[in-house]
Amino acid sequence: MKKKEFALGILCGAMLFSGATAMAAGITAEPTWQNIYVDGQQVAMTAYNIAGSNYVKLRDIGQQIGFNVYWLDGVQIDTDAPYTGVAPVQEADELPTIEEIRQEMILRINEVRRENGVPELVVNQSLMDAAQKCSAMLNTSHKNKEECLTVIACGYPHGFNCNLTAFTGVGMHRIAEKAVTNWVNSPGHFQTMIGADYDSLGVGVTIDNGRAFCYMMVGNPNAYNPYA
Repeated sequence: MKKKEFALGILCGAMLFSGATAMAAGITAEPTWQNIYVDGQQVAMTAYNIAGSNYVKLRDIGQQIGFNVYWLDGVQIDTDAPYTGVAPVQEADELPTIEEIRQEMILRINEVRRENGVPELVVNQSLMDAAQKCSAMLNTSHKNKEECLTVIACGYPHGFNCNLTAFTGVGMHRIAEKAVTNWVNSPGHFQTMIGADYDSLGVGVTIDNGRAFCYMMVGNPNAYNPYA
């Protein structure tokens, strides 16, 4: 994309908000009109005065210069796309399947283990089945007895530990990343992920009304299931 020159009559910052007058933390933003030029050509763009400095909306800059600005898990700037102000629509065949998300979770979990000096976990089909069944329960907190009985019913005979996370606001292409990041950022879940006593792994993902429910189960052949 060709970079364009962007000049304002006075020093300006960039911001995102709506309305003619915006207030935050007791600060008022009042509309002000300044000479604004793109590639030497004057353009119509409203600036806002806040405490003596002028700011313009980031989306207005995108519209004038020709890059897209939109909200999706935060402010997104796409310099290779024309301005629309909305997130691009993904075609159905571009979205990952649940099985692809589960496989990505496995790769990311083992990557975290490698980075922390512990062996990768081997995928265990019984734990995969149990984790998927538990995710389908749509739990937002652990149900120890249900989880233990599900693991037994799916054919895994040993002890295990598991992580659970549920969240919204993430597209399907980022579910695996978000789940593993949530566990990495939680000390207890992180220790489960990198535990040296575990040798096998199963993961489950269920999406219900835009909310993702993700499970990770790690097996310990030297431990026992209290409900076995």
